[in-house]
Amino acid sequence: MIKIGKRTTMPKSRIAAVGVTSMALALGATIGFAGTASAATPQGVCGSGYTVRGSHTLGSGPNATVYLLRNGTNACVVTLKTGSSIGNTVEIGAWIGAADGYSNADVGKYGTYAGPIKLNSSCVYWGGHYGSSSWYDKTPC
Repeated sequence: MIKIGKRTTMPKSRIAAVGVTSMALALGATIGFAGTASAATPQGVCGSGYTVRGSHTLGSGPNATVYLLRNGTNACVVTLKTGSSIGNTVEIGAWIGAADGYSNADVGKYGTYAGPIKLNSSCVYWGGHYGSSSWYDKTPC
């Protein structure tokens, strides 16, 4: 470092190195590093106050797990990819329905999870899929 009066300045070569390092760290924080996707949890996806009430594994790995969570009469369904399936392009889905016929789903080629799908009902049908492996609960209450 070169001192000029009470200020200190950094040579341009060090400024460039610091700038590149800072940009790399910021980019990593923005898009995430490999492996951070596995940190997704059912409660993290559905929100605070929800607790897991049921789950079912999907695929041969298993490749994903579909979860039913509750917060009072509010139900939430999410399907999370697991292990080496995280980040792949296999289609996954989450589904929820009520006895009155209302239903909703989230399906896509997501890297980490499908959902959350929420419904305010004390009785729900729910399920999910990973590729051709699917499961749903046929008895809502």
